[in-house]
Parts: sequence; structure tokens; C-alpha cells
Amino acid sequence: MRALVCREFGPPETLKVEIVADPVAGPGQVLVAIEAACVNFTDVLSTGGRSQLARDFPMIPGVEAAGTVLALGEGTTGFALGDRVLCQLMCGGFAELVAVDSDAVARIPNAMTMDDAAAFYIAAFTTWHALVTRARLTEGESLLVLGAGGGAGLAAVQMGRALGARVVAAASSESKLALARDAGADATLLYARGQLDLAAQKGLALQLLESAASRRRVTIGTINAVRDAAGFDVIYDGVGGSYAEPAIRALAWEGRYLSVGFAAGMPKVALGPLLFKNASLYGIQPSEPELRLPGRTPAALRQLFAWYEQGLLHPIITERYDLAQAGAALRRLLDREAEGRIIVTMR
Repeated sequence: MRALVCREFGPPETLKVEIVADPVAGPGQVLVAIEAACVNFTDVLSTGGRSQLARDFPMIPGVEAAGTVLALGEGTTGFALGDRVLCQLMCGGFAELVAVDSDAVARIPNAMTMDDAAAFYIAAFTTWHALVTRARLTEGESLLVLGAGGGAGLAAVQMGRALGARVVAAASSESKLALARDAGADATLLYARGQLDLAAQKGLALQLLESAASRRRVTIGTINAVRDAAGFDVIYDGVGGSYAEPAIRALAWEGRYLSVGFAAGMPKVALGPLLFKNASLYGIQPSEPELRLPGRTPAALRQLFAWYEQGLLHPIITERYDLAQAGAALRRLLDREAEGRIIVTMR
């Protein structure tokens, strides 16, 4: 079979398509003929030697893909030949075939295309874990999405709307904001790209606060009143870097800040704003809850697939590459030029 192979850590241009041995489904596995795979930042980290998860060489990157079941390993149940499925993988997605444990595979709705299936799971499940299980976002609350032009950010915009929140989408280009508006954002905000100095951080914090909905004055009995400070109930941050502290300063009273990714670098933030607003900071790492609380995943998938079928949640695919150009697709993500989701097709 053809596969994109990484033989040593390096930039995306070092990856080559090679002919390698076909995988075989082992006990409890399914063999999937891949039609499409999605590019994720995890792929950039793993091939560049920056991932916390160890992988052996030679390595085939690709952590999510979709295709058709070709064979079942010994003892595998719950699937049949020809099933249309999506796969969550440690690696192996950028290839024509992959053998994967059956508990990392899910049948997709009849209405879901293979391209959508390839780009659906990681962004949708990460966002569901962030907004639903951690932040417990509820109808009528306000949500700020930083990095709203990327795959996870657009999923957050759509899911925030599906949950009944007011959504403000922030991104670094007008074209990304246009995607966020198409995804249903109630308002958008353009921020400068690059490392922000202290003055720029203060300016961004003010912009964010101005974009938050005004909040009502809360009266306690007849003898006291508390001004509920303006800000966002929930902030979904996939950018990090020098953008994180301005975002935290734009939290409302008892707001929840979700650290989802570090596209602009690892953030260093002061904890004072969290204390003064009685706010919470959550780190979002969805794979551990999957392993520790596996019963949640099927229920989450049922909700996510239902939203897809209702037209409320769908990946916004902006670019398609064939396998031979997969390195160029990873470069787009590494340079922060990607908008929406980028997929690699085996067709």
C-alpha cells in the first residue's frame, strides 16, 4: 500500500510517500480501507519531534481517518464488512489501509460523507468535552472562541450555538472570521497576529470586554447590590501564547477558561484575574477522559452525530490534498495558514 512515512524528526517536507507492507487486522481489530484522513496539529508535533507521546520509526502520521471495513480480526464483533466508519488513531491515518482496535472505530450516519467523517471526530469530541463536560455551558450564557477560524474553533462556534449560547468568534484574519460567521457566530473580533507586547495585550483585553454582552446588576435582598462584571461566561482558547492572559482578563464573574491548544505557543499567565473573578481554569485533554471514563464516549457520539444530521455541527473543509501532497498540507497547519479543516484523500 501507499503511505506517508516519517523516518526521522523534521519539517513536513522530509515526509515521503512510500510503498509499505499492507497491515493485517489482529485480534479485536478491524482493517479499514481509508478514503480520507484529516490533518491535525498532533501530526505536526509528532513528525517534528515535539509530541509528548512516543512513537517508533518508521512512523505513518495521521490520527483520524474514515473509510470502509475490509476485514475483521479474530474475535472482533460489532462490525461487518463494508461498514462505513471513522477511526481515531495514534498514527497510521495517512495510508491506504490501517488496522485499528475496534473500540477506536465508529460507524457513521448514512448522511455523513467520508470527507466529513475524516474531519469530524477529534474537533467535535474535543469541543464537546470542553464545553459540555468541563465548562457546562448552558443556554443564555456567553462564549468567546479564540482561534475561531480553525477546525476546533469552528466546531466550538457551532456547538456553542447548538447549546444556546451567544458566541463571539475571534481570529487573526478576515477570511477566518467569515468562516466563523458562516458557522453561526453572533459577533466577530479581529486580533493582531504575532507575539503581543504588554500594550497590545491590554488593548486586546479591552476589545474582548467590549465585545462581551452587557450583564445585568444583581440585587441581593433590599440592602445590597453586586455589580456582575462584564465578560464572558466561557472562553475556549485554542491559541494560547500572549493571547491567553488578555482572554482570562475578559472572563465574567465565575467564568470558565478552557485551555484547548497552544497554536501561538505555551502561555504564561497571572492567576490574579482568576482569583478576583472567582473564575476557573480548565485544561482540556480529551483522550484521558476517553480512557478513564469510556462510557461517556458512545453517548457523546450519539449527540454529535445527531447534531450533524440536524445540520447544527459539521466540519468546514477548506482544502483537499492527495496523499502525495500530504506534507504540504501539514506545512499549512504548521505555518498557521490553515482555515477550517484540511483533508488528505487516498482516492
